[in-house]
Amino acid sequence: MSKPKDARVKTGIEKMSGGTVIEGEVTADRDVIMGDQNNITLVIQMAGYAPAPNLTQLRDDYLAHLQRNYRALDFKGIPQLDNLSRELLLEEVYVPLVARGELPAGETWERRLAGRALAELPEHAEAMLAKGEAAPVRVEQALAKQSRVVIIGDPGSGKSTLLKHLALRLASETNAPLPILVPLNAYADALAHGDRNLQTYLAEYFAGLAHGIANLAPLFADSIAKGQAVILLDGLDEVQRDRAHLVARVEAFTAEATARGNKVVVTSRVVGYRESPLAPKAWTLFTLLDFDRDAIEEFARKWCSAFEKSVRGDTPEAQASAEEERKSLIEAIDANPGVARLASNPLLLTILALIKRQGVSLPNRRVELYELYLKTLITAWSRARALDKRPVGPLLDYLETIGVLGPLALWLRQENPTAGIVPEERLREWLAKHFQGDEWGLKPGPAAERARTFLASVRTYSNLLLERGQGRYGFIHLTFEEALAARGLVRLGELSLHDSLAIICAHLTDPGWRETILLAVGVWGLVREEPRKAGEVARAILKHECAGENAGKGILLAGACLEDVGELGLGRVAAQEITDALLTAYRHRALPPTVQRDAGFILGRMGWTPPDLNAFIPIPAGEFLYGDDKRKTKIEKPFAISKYPVTNRQYREFVKAKGYDRREFWSDDGWAWRTGTWDSKASDSL
Repeated sequence: MSKPKDARVKTGIEKMSGGTVIEGEVTADRDVIMGDQNNITLVIQMAGYAPAPNLTQLRDDYLAHLQRNYRALDFKGIPQLDNLSRELLLEEVYVPLVARGELPAGETWERRLAGRALAELPEHAEAMLAKGEAAPVRVEQALAKQSRVVIIGDPGSGKSTLLKHLALRLASETNAPLPILVPLNAYADALAHGDRNLQTYLAEYFAGLAHGIANLAPLFADSIAKGQAVILLDGLDEVQRDRAHLVARVEAFTAEATARGNKVVVTSRVVGYRESPLAPKAWTLFTLLDFDRDAIEEFARKWCSAFEKSVRGDTPEAQASAEEERKSLIEAIDANPGVARLASNPLLLTILALIKRQGVSLPNRRVELYELYLKTLITAWSRARALDKRPVGPLLDYLETIGVLGPLALWLRQENPTAGIVPEERLREWLAKHFQGDEWGLKPGPAAERARTFLASVRTYSNLLLERGQGRYGFIHLTFEEALAARGLVRLGELSLHDSLAIICAHLTDPGWRETILLAVGVWGLVREEPRKAGEVARAILKHECAGENAGKGILLAGACLEDVGELGLGRVAAQEITDALLTAYRHRALPPTVQRDAGFILGRMGWTPPDLNAFIPIPAGEFLYGDDKRKTKIEKPFAISKYPVTNRQYREFVKAKGYDRREFWSDDGWAWRTGTWDSKASDSL
């Protein structure tokens, strides 16, 4: 619904993320409030777009284009979705994202990818954190009153999906602000071929996408001039080359656009934002949080319902089947703590749901999950190619495909580590060279043809490697580029482990390479079942000299490897060596405090306990010096006290042993207190 100035909108009941329920009428000034009578999901405090009469049809055509392009999820070629009778609609499965705009006072909070802590906030982030309470808020609420918003998040946290959701909602409402969604890597590519301002480029971008629609420049110019547009800019981190120039262009456009009353939203991965952040005083920063339990439950309910409706139609049978599938998915997540950690990431949760749908047991380690998903996608690709009668070269099985995509992803990581975008010409050159190598051994002519057919099949069927903008290729998501690059490291290690280690050590302190390195160790140790080699790599990381501000980071990365794959994946000797190094690090006062802290955190998460955890220290009777003033105090009777404070693990064992009901676990006075016979007026025996 739309709301003109000073109007009153009957909403029924609105339930906000904090649990507040508002009944009756809601009044707002110049708000566009979108939702249904039961739930308001988005409030934009600005006027809806009122186009000039000659632009009304162009606006309608443009909004129809947005709705066609963003209404459904795209799972092209995935076997689990081949039999759907209709599309899976984004609005049917979308779960609202939650963000935090301020570090809470007196504590710290971590953003996590699948249960694994990521890098610290960007250097200038704290200056951009939203003022107000530190409690998480729905992103839609966070956007309500801010005109310049940066949303940062981990890989797979839903940044791009959020912008599509916002664009779709605005495009679906009458008299809403005009949404304009553009990927910044496309703008960066345009800048490389000639300087132009961002507003000029907006229409250029859609010229190649919105077929049959007239030039959109007048529409965009009119809406922005009137202050009635919401500009959504996706993927600042995906711009690698000359990012400072692009940031300057974004800043210049935003300053003029917001001065007229428009809103601008920019998204970025956490890793990659710090290099060229937006001006901290001008923008409000929000960091996306992982799905909590409620969000996971909501996703399971929505996903299973939409899926069953797509297969069976909107029938009672579909509803019953959806409920069974929902319970099964939640049970699979709850059955394994590792899976539960993976499920907190929206992208990985979607993958889990797809794999579960195939009847495959869910793994508890990221590397095994990625392995399953890569097999799913490559199998889907091969199936789709097999159905096409055109000759596109021999079908690649999983290992052969990984043999191409792994080294390719590694090359892209080295060429463009935060974006992974490469022009088609350079990609063809790399592929041709690869097919001329020892593994394929093709002559230059056949190798070039093989490269051409490989790219042709990718353009038509691929779920992993996509054409991202005209003549530019990259992987569907950086998460899978990282997973495949890990495969590339392992494959290189088959020829020369020294060369693999050289790449790893060269990027050991680079946050953009952390996931690739961790997954490579996981592939060696768990997928390839070569713990000795995985252990050798982890020990090389451990021993790599990191000086200055990077002191101790090799120890932490080796510890993260051990935390990821366990002793089984690294071997007992390497695991013990890393554990000993972590123990030394967390007591080593010469190391940065953050390294000491994180070493302790890793040990704690791995369940390490001191060998003398249950030791008691005997305290003899007699005099001792007590307090700061060293006054003499006498202990009448000897006793023993535990060396460490009681841990949760010890208390759990006490409860399991029914310690509250067993006399042998208590002193005389303690048991008297426990049974209610203790005399509080009796003198202290000590």
